[in-house]
Amino acid sequence: MEAQSRRKGAARCTDCGRALAVWVSSDGIRPIGSTDGCPCGSTSFRVFS
Repeated sequence: MEAQSRRKGAARCTDCGRALAVWVSSDGIRPIGSTDGCPCGSTSFRVFS
């Protein structure tokens, strides 16, 4: 993920509801500091508006 095409944001895991700091880019949402997704194992997130 290129630094120019991403922004920081906050999102909620759609499985467990945990709020996480995330990178938001055109190719998806990824938790900052984790390549595996949420600690619960989910990789599905909803960005806070």
